[in-house]
Amino acid sequence: MPNIITRYLALEILKSCAATVLILYLLFMSNALGRVLSDIADGDIPKQALGPVLLSQSVNIFSLLLPIGVFLGIVFAFGRLYKDHEMVVMSASGMGYRQYYRSVLLVIVPVFLLSIYISVWLNSQVQRSANNSVYQGKNTHEFADIRPGQFNRSKNGEHVFFMKSMSADRLELIDIIISQTNRDLMILETAQKGRHKTDEVTGNLFLVVGPGQRAEGQAGKKEYRIIDFEKHGMLVEKKKNSQRKALQQRQKSPEDLRRSKQLKDKVELHWRIAIPVVLLVLALLALPLSYIAPRQGRYGKIGYALLAYIVYFSLMAYTKAQLEAGVFPLVINFWWIHLTFLALTLGLLLRRNRSSINSIRLAFR
Repeated sequence: MPNIITRYLALEILKSCAATVLILYLLFMSNALGRVLSDIADGDIPKQALGPVLLSQSVNIFSLLLPIGVFLGIVFAFGRLYKDHEMVVMSASGMGYRQYYRSVLLVIVPVFLLSIYISVWLNSQVQRSANNSVYQGKNTHEFADIRPGQFNRSKNGEHVFFMKSMSADRLELIDIIISQTNRDLMILETAQKGRHKTDEVTGNLFLVVGPGQRAEGQAGKKEYRIIDFEKHGMLVEKKKNSQRKALQQRQKSPEDLRRSKQLKDKVELHWRIAIPVVLLVLALLALPLSYIAPRQGRYGKIGYALLAYIVYFSLMAYTKAQLEAGVFPLVINFWWIHLTFLALTLGLLLRRNRSSINSIRLAFR
């Protein structure tokens, strides 16, 4: 059972980490939302896929923000404790890095397990779901978006549809009025029923209506031709079914990556495993890095923390590129970076312990 000091430190760390991750998440998600809305406006993403695409963006951003958010959160938490002299009191009471790390691990272990689940499994699932939504949205014809009881313009602007109601499966239109402008010729059709049909070969969209009546004429002239028909079809949209793109590496399940023979798939699997390890290593590094001298400001080590994070992820990105190019052997993958920063953490801990021992010796002289 953790003692009161351990619980207090764990609570401070948790609050600081949660606030840091939340602020960074909101900043990056606002940027991602703008990009997604821009893609929808340009027609690159169908509007029906807004929810799944935004969810995939949020999960991907959250998985990448967890390491930096937790890292900065721990630095902020212990920086405040140093600035308010609480660490001095705890150190004078006999507490050391062993007790401090106990509080850190109390928070980090569940976050580490969550990061593993998000990075290895959940992220690829939502990426596949977003990819399917985009594919289905691009292959959904315009009749899926029309609303009964109001005028609806076709995508090419040549037809205006009005229907009293639609069937439950949205395949059949009832009591239809269709207005069409073809150069100087104006066409107005009324029909009892209509059903849309997509050509399987070309993907062109047709509307088959009837029985009904068709009136043709030119604006400003009295000559009109009225035709009664039993059934006929009109071309509404020329469209070819978009082909489903092959899944990217980040959209593949870990089982598919593990069974794959492609080098990029194997690198992607190691990358997903490396992200939670980065979180753990940075959490261990944050504690000795957060030390603030008495005359330093509360945020004195934030610059060093950001520099450490930038170097860490720059090395990760560089190594990933070299692994995919076959320059680095896959067996070493990202572990050399983790071990380097663990050695840096150990060096900072030894330096801090040596400084603490010297300070105690000077105090008793």
